[in-house]
Amino acid sequence: MTKNNLGSIEIKPQALAVIISIAASEVEGVSKLVGSLRSSTLEKIGKKEYSKGVKLSFEEEKLNIEVFCNLKTGYPVASVAGKIQDNIRNSLYNMTDIVANSVNVNILGIDY
Repeated sequence: MTKNNLGSIEIKPQALAVIISIAASEVEGVSKLVGSLRSSTLEKIGKKEYSKGVKLSFEEEKLNIEVFCNLKTGYPVASVAGKIQDNIRNSLYNMTDIVANSVNVNILGIDY
């Protein structure tokens, strides 16, 4: 939460998760973000969950991010994972002025 002479600004974790999800999905080579059973069930009934595949944790005022995704075939895993980390850090900072403590990318599979 940020305070200035006009009041305070609070950004909910759900909003951060949406920014992170979009940033990760924008990277070339990412097939999809992989969420929990709950988000899969919601999608089956027609409800889109924009923050799926993103886990946030706060430790002593520091933001730690975990992203779970599948890649498209033919893309180098290490290179795409690095681009995901960079894009998340840049998007988060540009939109919220928040610097992430860590961005961990978990590649769960390759989609053909």
